Parts: sequence; structure tokens; C-alpha cells
Amino acid sequence: MKMENVFRALSEKNRLRITLLLEMGPLNVSEIVSVLGLSQSNVSHHLKLLLDSGIVLRSGRANWVFYSRKKGNQMVTELVKAAFNNRFELSGFRDDMTRLALCHGLRRDTSKEFFDSVGEDGMKNLLKNLPQTDEYLPFIKNYLGTKELILEVGTGGGTMIPFLIDSAVRVLAVDNSREMLGRALKFVTAMKINQRVELRLGDAEHLPAGDSMVGAVFMHMLLHHSGDPAQAVQEAARVLKPGGTLIVVDLTEHSNSVFKEEQGDLWPGFSIERINELLVKADFIVMDSEIFNKGTVLAVAGRKKEK
Repeated sequence: MKMENVFRALSEKNRLRITLLLEMGPLNVSEIVSVLGLSQSNVSHHLKLLLDSGIVLRSGRANWVFYSRKKGNQMVTELVKAAFNNRFELSGFRDDMTRLALCHGLRRDTSKEFFDSVGEDGMKNLLKNLPQTDEYLPFIKNYLGTKELILEVGTGGGTMIPFLIDSAVRVLAVDNSREMLGRALKFVTAMKINQRVELRLGDAEHLPAGDSMVGAVFMHMLLHHSGDPAQAVQEAARVLKPGGTLIVVDLTEHSNSVFKEEQGDLWPGFSIERINELLVKADFIVMDSEIFNKGTVLAVAGRKKEK
């Protein structure tokens, strides 16, 4: 990586805008086009120069293709950090942030619409394709401990609630789909645990819970449906008490395009490194991380720092 190439790439305003946007999380070409208001050919040209200079990384899996800020080079990291800390000095960047929020909202709406439209056959298909939980339940149990209140984000049909009840006095279960919450209510009522469960409508990125309210947050197969995974983890940190626990269980990176079309997935899974990075940025201490189910599922446990 040549220093002059890095400075040449970042000296152009639109390439700097792209770099600062990617500092907040991956985007695909269409999303970058919508945020910047540029033509796709123009954006593709800028991305090529950023790729060639080693500032940006392209990740392509099946029909998922995302661009993100490439890590590992200290010079680039320090340059981008300095620019990001002064991002609102860049003319028009506040408008970029507004359009980025709309982009994340569109992702959330896409996921919500999918789950609101799931019928009986669709639900059976969803459950059939979920990983078997037996292998990683001990990991979850170990790091949950015993809590007064556990918040499950993205509860879906509520199938994990009976397991969580064993570690909590009460469970607050959140989902952004009324259809899924209706299914969860029927399920917990049939299980006769509804008196210890509260169901709330809400997004992972804007949780319907107060600051420092819960002892643990559980995200099971949620982040690959999240419009903004980084914001979802930040929200978990907000609602957790100091020293509280966040447990994330999700898919590892894969190339199965069926998940996008039939499961409503927004992301092709994650690496443990990516999940750890999200936790650290949200002021968590990563306690443990493991891979399960023949490499298809990851589990990460973090503790919110006590200030």
C-alpha cells in the first residue's frame, strides 16, 4: 500500500464520503448510490479506486455483495479515525447521515414485512431451517447465569422463551412483527409461562426498554435480520445494567442465497471477529466465543463494562 495512493483516494470528496459511511458499517452498491445521490457508474468508479488503494474491502457471497472499511493498516486506520471524528466538518455529510438512517430503516422494513407475511407453511419452513440448538444451549446457560430480567431481542414465535425462563424470574420478549408476537403469545400461553413473560413490539435498533433496565440481553438468530447490527448491539448496551451480559448466537458466514430469498435474511452470516468488533465498539468486554454445529453457528458472550 503506497501512502500517496491512500492520500490521493481520500482527497476526493465523494470517496471520502464513502469511506466515512463505511466506517459505520457495510453497505452494498445500491445503498451507497441512494445515500450519496450519485450514479451507479460513478459510485463503482470511486469504489474501485478505494479498493485499489487498500482502504475498502469487497465481500461477495452468493448474491450478497457488501463493501466495508478494510482493517489492519495502522496509517489508514488513524487517517480515517481522524476524519471520522471531524465528519460533520465535511459539507453535506449531515444529509448523508439522514439518508443512511433511511437506508437502515428500509432494511428493517424489508425484514418486518417478510415476517408479517409468514403463513403456517412459511413458519414451518423457517423452523425447519433453523440450526439445532442442543449443541450451544450449554454455552448460553453458562453465561446467562441467573437474572431477575432477561430481554430477548427478536423472539419470533417465542420458542426460546421456556429455556430462558430457567435462568430468569421474568423474560421481556421483543419483536418487530405483530404476526410473530401473536404466535409467541399463543406459545407461552400453551406452555403456561405467560405470567412470567411480557411481549413488546419494537425494533432491535430501538428497543422498547429503559436504560440499564435488564440483567441480560439474548439475541438468537437476530442480527442477520437486523437493518443495522452495530446499532442493535449499541441498544443492547443501553438497556443492560453495568456488568450485564449480552449473548449473541447467529449464523457464521455462508453463501446460501436461499436464506435471502426464503428466510428474509439481510446478511450472509458473520465472522466471530465481526461480532467481537461490534461488542467492543459498544463498550463490552468479550468473555468467550465459540463455533458450533459443524461451523455453521457462532456464539459470543460479552459483559457490559462497569463505569
